[in-house]
Amino acid sequence: MYKLYNVKRWGSMAPHLVLEELGLPYQNIWMTPQQVRSEEFRRMSPLGFIPALGLDDGRVIVESMAIVAFLTEAHRDRKLAPEPGTGDSAVYLSSLAFISSNIYAMINLAESTADYSSDPAVQKQISARARSDYHRAFDSLDARLAKEGPFLLSADFSAADLYLFTMTIWAKPSERALLERCQAIARLSGHIRGKPKLKAALEAHGIMKVTESA
Repeated sequence: MYKLYNVKRWGSMAPHLVLEELGLPYQNIWMTPQQVRSEEFRRMSPLGFIPALGLDDGRVIVESMAIVAFLTEAHRDRKLAPEPGTGDSAVYLSSLAFISSNIYAMINLAESTADYSSDPAVQKQISARARSDYHRAFDSLDARLAKEGPFLLSADFSAADLYLFTMTIWAKPSERALLERCQAIARLSGHIRGKPKLKAALEAHGIMKVTESA
């Protein structure tokens, strides 16, 4: 049975929703930020990365994108991703990588500027540029959804849609502001929030309703 090391409203939201949507048995291990910094957890995830997923053989993998891709490939019968090796699979993997590199990474950069400079003015510049970059990426995906949607794979709902949804929670100045600008992403988010099997996980992370402020 999988073990999901999970912190509320952190990057483990995406694998959590994917596990629920797949209907897989798993052990959900809620963590606090203090526990993530502990030596015990660092033995599994040396850099303290959340999420972490324990596999049946005892090994642990990290990186939300990799976990999402692994779960959907390992359980192809649940059809939350295209068949590996197909053109649709290429688009699916490209979507996950685009979100991870251009949104997730930039959100982290915008919120962690003190790690890169001790100068408040420089920190402000870094944060502003990172936010501009991830909003541009959101706009790109919104345009794609508006033209080809309603989902990132056109008519087929996939884990890539769940991955995109989790990114909207952290958007600044707020999720509400993002969804008001990006109407196609807003429709996708509404679809996901309306899925009965995801209700418990969404409520656990406090994201069943649109976040009104940062």
